[in-house]
Order: sequence, then structure tokens, then C-alpha cells
Amino acid sequence: MKEDKNKEIDINEVAITLEVDSDVINKVRTGEITHVVLQINEDNQTFILENFDGNLVLVTEELPDTFYGCYFYNDGEFPYAIKGDLNFIVLESGEENCLVRIIDVDTEAGTRINYQGAGKPVVEDPEGDSCIWDVLFEVVPFPEEPRTYLMRWNPSISSFTEEDYKECVENMIHGMFRMNWSIKEWEEARRGDFFYMMRTGDDKAGIVFNGQFISDPYPGEDWAGTNKRRMYVDMICTNPVNPDAKPRVSLERLQELIPSFEWTKGHSGALLPEEVAARLDEHTI
Repeated sequence: MKEDKNKEIDINEVAITLEVDSDVINKVRTGEITHVVLQINEDNQTFILENFDGNLVLVTEELPDTFYGCYFYNDGEFPYAIKGDLNFIVLESGEENCLVRIIDVDTEAGTRINYQGAGKPVVEDPEGDSCIWDVLFEVVPFPEEPRTYLMRWNPSISSFTEEDYKECVENMIHGMFRMNWSIKEWEEARRGDFFYMMRTGDDKAGIVFNGQFISDPYPGEDWAGTNKRRMYVDMICTNPVNPDAKPRVSLERLQELIPSFEWTKGHSGALLPEEVAARLDEHTI
């Protein structure tokens, strides 16, 4: 599969698999379920390996809900790693499966314990060196047939300024930042669809980041301050260029690669033809 539709990855290196009912998969796809909780208990804690450099390493076949991890590592932040960075969860039900991207991790420290090693009894101790972590993963599905949209950003007229962009990049979490954006062709857009953000109006015109919709379109007040009705989507934004840098793919390069598409004119939130989206995917990295 491809992450961000353009970067080849080995899903076994960055994902864990959960067995769920088919109803869970359907609810994840529709947005009724947006968070997944994993479980570890005394019976299956033997599947936990030791801590390495502040990261709790898990065996991928196990399906955990609570993690035992050192409370003092990483300044008290929850430490986890599975063969590297954990970016995805694969929900499986029989022959059906659903790939979901992890977009946030909410952790709450619970019972303080003395962790004596995998397979050994857990002993509660208010002064213990470890803790049972309750962990909630916020997820968004990768659709089987996603659409791709072109969003447009002109810093000279947008309510989203260059300073806003700089602040977003400087404060990314898990390599992402969040925002909402107006979408013109919203009727077919759905949670999970992909987008590219194109900067316009200056010498930095071109693709500056990409990402995924994490909501269905919804109405809101006009960002420009008029009485016009606008539709918006919430987004996670990935692979941003430095605010002072040239775009990942310049306007000139886009015109050269896909001359049939009108890059210099148009609204924000244009549904890209499949052949244009596929061609763009090939050249964004």
C-alpha cells in the first residue's frame, strides 16, 4: 500500500492488526467510530518486551488496550513503538479488512505499579516505577476508492496567513497539523478522501503540502466575512514544505507534467480527475 498515496511503505513495519466484528469496520468507515482502544492485561502481558530507550516494544500479533510502561521515561509521556513508528492499524474481520491511519494518541496514566518483567505478577505500588496506561488511538480510514481534491491557498487574500502556516509547521504532532478549509465541490467529498494544497498568487506557487480529510463536509460561516454559505472539511496536513522554501512541485513543473489541467485558475476544493490525481501522485516526492 502507499502512505499519503505516494510513499511506498511496508505495512508490517508500521501497523498492528486487530480482529474486530464487521460492524466495527462499517462504523469506522462511516465515522461513527473514530477511536480505537487497545488492551493488555495480566494474562497477555507476556507479549510485552522490555523497554528500549524509552519505547515500549510490543509483539504485533497481540491486540492490546492498556500498556505497561515506565512512567518516568520521556518526561512522563506514553512511550510506544512497534518495529519502528506506529502509524496505522489494520482492522480485520474474516476476509474483510480496513486500513486506518493513527492521527492522535490520547494516553492516561492509571495504576502505578512495580513492573517485574514480562510474565511476572503486577504489583500495585503508589511509588512504583511503572504505570498501566490507558491508550486511545484516534483514527481515520483509508477508503478503498478515495477521491483526491485540489485545495488552493493564496496567502495575500486568505484568512490563513503565512504566519499561521509557520506556526502550524512548528507545532506539528506526529508529523501532522490540523486545520479546516473551504471546499467548493463538496457533494461527493467524504471523510478519508485525499487532497493536495496548492499555493497561488506569488513566486512560491505550487504544491506545498498534502493530507487527508478527517470529516465529511459541513456548513460554516464564510471565512471572507460575507453572508455567503460555505462548506468546510477538517483535514490532517502532512509533508509540508518549510514556509520559506519553494514548493514541492512548482506551478511550472505542474504545467509541464499535466498541461491538460488548468492550474492557474479555479476554486479551492476541486475534485481532480482520476488520471490527473494519479499523475500528481507520481511526482509529489
